Parts: sequence; structure tokens; C-alpha cells
Amino acid sequence: MIGNHYGAIEMRIAKINGLNFEIPKDAWFSFFNSPYPAHKFGTAIDVYFSGKALFPFEEGKVLEIRKVRTPQYVPIREDYLMIFQVEEFCLKVLHVKPNIKVGKKVYLGDEIGELVVSGFFRPWSDKHAHFELRDCRDRYRARGGFLIYPKILKLVPTIKGNEFEVVEKTKHYYWLRPLRRGEKNLTPLPFDGTPIEGGLPHYHYGAIFGKLKEVEIFGTKFLVSQELPNGVGIFNEDFQIFANGQKVKGIGIYCNQEKIKLIGGEFKVGDVVEIRFLKK
Repeated sequence: MIGNHYGAIEMRIAKINGLNFEIPKDAWFSFFNSPYPAHKFGTAIDVYFSGKALFPFEEGKVLEIRKVRTPQYVPIREDYLMIFQVEEFCLKVLHVKPNIKVGKKVYLGDEIGELVVSGFFRPWSDKHAHFELRDCRDRYRARGGFLIYPKILKLVPTIKGNEFEVVEKTKHYYWLRPLRRGEKNLTPLPFDGTPIEGGLPHYHYGAIFGKLKEVEIFGTKFLVSQELPNGVGIFNEDFQIFANGQKVKGIGIYCNQEKIKLIGGEFKVGDVVEIRFLKK
């Protein structure tokens, strides 16, 4: 755990091109719970800050700030893009309305803006900041960021069994808490002690943070189809999820978040839900 001049940054979660990526210990985050290419290639981090977005490296300088148009079929038509100089690299940040100006120097833990609902989000997406470290000559594209090496921290209790309690209901999803819990891990869903992350199956892939050839989730096995150079395995999904017999869109598994997100179904707070996978 790390400290800084604000005392806000306490958790080192990854290394990118030799630089430490650090966030508050109350933030949850994801490397692979997204449909966008940068995440599937292991080159982006989404951080769900509890308040304002904070700068995650030792120091940097604001190079660019601009508004970005989002697809016409999305009601929210804009997002924000910030580019920071970090040593000889560029940090690309999305989904944050900036409260700083071009030319401003920033340091670890400094506030950089407010999280916003983006037109790029899915309806069930929570506010977060999207980070990619890139070559400054190629700072904008959806692909081409530097590979991220996640740290496997023991942060949240793991799920035992497949029964959960509905603890919160929102407009687009539910939060579920497992009835039985095991030892702590990076995410609440491990296989053979190795954490799993992803939007299953709505983002059409999942990730396991270790060199395994297969993954088993709630008794259903999946083959790892790709191993990234950082040792993370990617498995593609061809299955459906049922919650108490109701077919649902999927479940979301995050780092440093003990609950899982259930998308779909009709439930109320206090219900006990049994999750089952069925291969197509």
C-alpha cells in the first residue's frame, strides 16, 4: 500500500511500461469487463472511483482536452477525452469531465475531474474513468495501447457455491452478494485459486489472471482460447445464464468488488438467487 501528499492513493494495482498505476483502496476496477478492444487486448483499465477521478501516476502534464461525439443511436451524444504526458508516454483518459486546464502539472492522487455518464456506456454501466498508456505518436485509437501487468492482490472474499442474495436493485441491474464466502482474492470469482473477471456472457469473453488451459464457473468448463503476453488467459463464451430459472443477460465480475452484477430478470431485494450456466 502506498501513500502520497493527499493520502488518497493507497493501492498499487498494475504496472505499465515500468510505471506503477495506483488508485484509492475504496475504488473498484476492471481490466477485462468491457466490450471495447483495448480491454480484450489487456491495454486498458476502468476505475470506479467513489468520488472524483484521481491521477494514477507519480506525475504528469495535461496536453489535450476535448469533447468527443458518441454514436447517433445513443441518447447521450458526448464524452470527454484528456491526454496527459507521463514521462515519454501519453495517458489517454475517457469518461471524465475535466476540472483542470491544458498545461497543468498533476501529481499522484490529484483530482482531474468528475465521472460522467458517457454515450459509449451500456445501460448497465456504472460511472468510471477509462485509462490507457500509449505512444504519444498514436494517442487516440481504440487499439495500440501498452500492455498492462495486473497485480494479483487479495482484496475481496471469494464466492463459494452458486447462491446469492439480492442486496440492491437499480434501473438496469441488481447487485448480488454470495451466501457463502471463501478466502480473499482479486475478484470474488476464482477457479483453482486464480481470479476471473468479465461480463459473462454479454461481452462475449472473460479473463483468468493466470496460465491455465481451462476455466470452470459454477460447474461449467470453458477452454482458454488465447494467452496474452502478461499471462492472462482469455476464454470465449458460448452459454446462457439463468437466475432462479429466468434467462438473464449476464453477470459482471470486477476487481475489488465483493458483489456481482446481475443484468436481467425480475427480483426484489432480499431474494435468494441461484445462478446456473447452460452451454448452447
